[in-house]
Amino acid sequence: MPLLGAAMVAAMVIQSWRALRLEIAAREVEFDRSAAAAARILRAASGSDTVLERLPEECRFEVRGGRVVVDDAVGWLDDERSEDVDPVVADRLARAARCEFAQGDAASATREYANLLAASLPSDQRLVVIVAASWFDLRQGRSRDFAAKLQEIDEGMRSLEPRHLAGPSLARAVAAAARLPREGASPAWVGRLVPALPPLVAAGLPGTVAPPRLVEAVASRRRLLADVDRYWRAAAPSPPVVMYARDATELSWAIPDGDGAWRGASVPTAQWIAAVIDAGRAGELAEWPWLVEPVIASEAGAEFAGVPHLTGFSPHTGSTMHDWAWLLPATTIVLLAAFGAAAWMHVRATRRESDAVRAQAEFLTTVTHELRTPLASIRLLGEMLAEGRVAGREREYYAMLIGESARLSMLIENVLDLGRLERGERAYDRRPVEVAGIVQETLALFAPLAEREGVGIDWKDGLGAPTVVSVDRGAFVQALVCVLDNALKYGASGGVIAVAATRSAGVVSVAVRDRGPGVPADERERVFQRFVRGAAYAYGGLPGLGIGLHLARTIVRRMGGDLRCEEAGDGAPGAVFVFTFPIEESE
Repeated sequence: MPLLGAAMVAAMVIQSWRALRLEIAAREVEFDRSAAAAARILRAASGSDTVLERLPEECRFEVRGGRVVVDDAVGWLDDERSEDVDPVVADRLARAARCEFAQGDAASATREYANLLAASLPSDQRLVVIVAASWFDLRQGRSRDFAAKLQEIDEGMRSLEPRHLAGPSLARAVAAAARLPREGASPAWVGRLVPALPPLVAAGLPGTVAPPRLVEAVASRRRLLADVDRYWRAAAPSPPVVMYARDATELSWAIPDGDGAWRGASVPTAQWIAAVIDAGRAGELAEWPWLVEPVIASEAGAEFAGVPHLTGFSPHTGSTMHDWAWLLPATTIVLLAAFGAAAWMHVRATRRESDAVRAQAEFLTTVTHELRTPLASIRLLGEMLAEGRVAGREREYYAMLIGESARLSMLIENVLDLGRLERGERAYDRRPVEVAGIVQETLALFAPLAEREGVGIDWKDGLGAPTVVSVDRGAFVQALVCVLDNALKYGASGGVIAVAATRSAGVVSVAVRDRGPGVPADERERVFQRFVRGAAYAYGGLPGLGIGLHLARTIVRRMGGDLRCEEAGDGAPGAVFVFTFPIEESE
């Protein structure tokens, strides 16, 4: 018997050895084919605008007539800007400043400003003069003269465009005018012109007037367009495609758009490749071979398949095919141990079956307890209404009945849907749905529950325009209610649940933020598992089954979206759950 067993093990080892070598050879052939397919996809993507449309707009550019097209918000590109004020006007302004500050002669300064304002000056130079004069009136306490000049300044600024700020004197005048004290909100021209100021000029303004992130975004866009413009004037590119590297990790490329026009983008090489892969998944390009991933070099000069910094492809697992050879001796050890492990596996299977029965019993007990709570509340509220013990508060008690009924209905639906999802019986009727409308409907449905717990709901529609996604309306409402109920249950009592909708780069996001203790970083994925709750609530404490978040994420992902838990960006306590869906192209 031992000899027979050894012979069987030896035969199985030889058979496994041969099978593994054949598998390695087959995988190597598959890898070579996938790498060749990936190279073809990258070459095709470099001449197609399907990838371009998937990249952020701030990375794109357009060239016409050999010069880059400057966005209206950017306005100007030339860093070497010449002085834009007439020398005579500049001299008179300097003389007025000397009279006021060096000589302390306010009367002489007043005459200088009066002479300049009485002269016939172009509108832009008059703006420079009147801004300086308004600050002089402010320092001298001439409130009536200052008010008149401030009105003229606002009227003049409305006619300016960001492109006019290429002149340094006018740019400084705009910054000085933005700092003038006003009653009420700043005029509209401040938000339109200030971001286009040179960064050094805008740096002297308070953050409420010149938000640093907005100023830096315009400045970054200006640097990108200036780099492209310099390259284009020097290189004089020709069709069919232009591709070049800006630095060791960034890629710029452009494709002809007809009549001498070009459309392109400048992004990190890795971001460009990710957009190529996403376009394949969306059916806009050939689908990326799952077996390979690109290798991006850290030094300039390396090229592969026409893409700078791409040196080749590696297996998606990060290992080579020959690395599997270590499995050959391991197979022998595993087979020799298999006979001794058979009995242990039998015992383990029996134990697992027992654990499954116990888990089922615990689940049924928990569900029964959870059902009793809203049922008891509904019965008590009904009895009090029937006996007339709530005179004058009937509306409040009816609202409480609605809330408890909704909670009971949601609990039952969640348990039933969990079974349908696991059996693959849940189907979705995806249709175009306007995001803000369905979120507001869901919040109205959820409001009675929130009011009962003393929690407010703060809804902010940051979409700006009707935004449509393709979802199953009922399923989306169910998923959002699950997350809202989670925020109500674990958020701080008497606090606020903030719900906000935003959009960017073809994606709409709906964020639900509570003010509770939050979710630790190491649990932000674990809380989406079935029957799993946060460590702080795993035993005792708040009631719950641990299926709401699992059900919500499963529903959202099966409709083409995603649900994730993020850290609150403002540093305050609380958890943030974010729904994301791609925006309908027909919108």
